Amino acid sequence: MTVSTESQQLRQALISAAFLLKWSSADLRKSANAFAEAGNEAEASALLEVVSNYESSEASLLGFADEVRDGRIVRERTDSNHS
Repeated sequence: MTVSTESQQLRQALISAAFLLKWSSADLRKSANAFAEAGNEAEASALLEVVSNYESSEASLLGFADEVRDGRIVRERTDSNHS
């Protein structure tokens, strides 16, 4: 199946956003661990909740990217898409 240029761009944008969340999650997890080691469990817990949300969003974005790849989500060119 051939994927349009617009759909390929959408897929790459979704993957890029997912990986930004992944890297941010890793940084936040390190910070949460540092807070926990310092005895600040409230801050650590709050950061781990954010990490959990990021990881869930990352998984959703990668799932959407797979749907674009498989042709279930299609981005078509419109007059506002070309520059």
